[in-house]
Amino acid sequence: MEKALKLLPLGTSDFENLRHRDQIYVDKTDMICELASVPGKFFFARPRRFGKSLLLSTFESLFRDGLKNFQGLKIEQLWTDKSTYKVIKLDFSRVKPEGTFEDFCQYFDNYLEAQFSLIGFKKEDNGLFLSNQIEIFLAGLSSSSLVLLIDEYDAPLTACLDNKEFFERVRNYLSRFYGILKANDRVLRFLFITGITKFNKTSIFSELNNLSDVSLSPRFGTLLGYTHEEVETYFDGYLTQSASVLSVSRDELLRSLTKQYDGFCFERTTTKKVFAPWSLLKFFSEPEVGLLDYWFESGGRPAALVQYLKSHTLRDPEEYGKEKSIALNLLTGSANVNTLSDIGLLTQAGYLTLKRVVGLTAFVAYPNAEVAAAMAQLYSERLL
Repeated sequence: MEKALKLLPLGTSDFENLRHRDQIYVDKTDMICELASVPGKFFFARPRRFGKSLLLSTFESLFRDGLKNFQGLKIEQLWTDKSTYKVIKLDFSRVKPEGTFEDFCQYFDNYLEAQFSLIGFKKEDNGLFLSNQIEIFLAGLSSSSLVLLIDEYDAPLTACLDNKEFFERVRNYLSRFYGILKANDRVLRFLFITGITKFNKTSIFSELNNLSDVSLSPRFGTLLGYTHEEVETYFDGYLTQSASVLSVSRDELLRSLTKQYDGFCFERTTTKKVFAPWSLLKFFSEPEVGLLDYWFESGGRPAALVQYLKSHTLRDPEEYGKEKSIALNLLTGSANVNTLSDIGLLTQAGYLTLKRVVGLTAFVAYPNAEVAAAMAQLYSERLL
């Protein structure tokens, strides 16, 4: 009988569950080890549906439980830190502003209280603001004892991009939290923050001035997404099965998959490209329906882009298919909400990707056929 294929990791964003279910895990733990081995503070931007939440869950498991869930992975021979840590994982997509500003503040405080309580924090009825109580709690922790992971840090901000006054109030409220982190820098063993858009003046970048942005680092350009080699290695059985279902050769299928789902480049040397993981996994889960377009519904409408388009227009989709230039520092630096450009935002959202970098200028265009179709769909939706 044909050997059963391992389960696809479709929709699984919890590393421990993925390992316990014996789902396919594309092993990138050598890069994870490189990031986590020394105390550091990092920012990492990627489009939606590229696996940022799974990455943070992997860090969480490593720092909380050591190598317990990493048997057989590259990091098993590389990780030398024998300690375990208090870990807080915050998902800011769960605290998007809804209702009044006061409602947002209350919900955000409740969320922080709930997450910090997992490592021993207890809110006291002593008249102090929650932020002050958390600061006192952090001050009592040992040096390098806390790991803090923040997913989608920009979600509360992008949700109110079309309301400048509300945006400023939310940004200032969040800055209070980042100010606490700066004041208690000594307790942080590791800080990792993900998002799509990098906003300035949020204290995350201005106050945490030792935060390293590794979003365009060649060393971590393939940390998320699947390389051609990884697809052939980890999804070998699915390639064979899918080619059989579609009655094409394996090589022909790979060429079609490359044209449809590959081509994303997130590093400044522009030598490393990756497949969109969600789209590829969706195809492997149901190859009989063909190479459908999954980008638009799964990741093509991030809040930052939706809100931006309420007050801005898109160019004709054919225009974006031609290489567009943008100053590299506009991709590596923090964005000002008042001067966001369509090219910069579309690149951060994944609609455009790096094609080449010449000096201080980046040239971007569509990564693949699926995203080009998604842009046409987005353009039509805005027109109608």
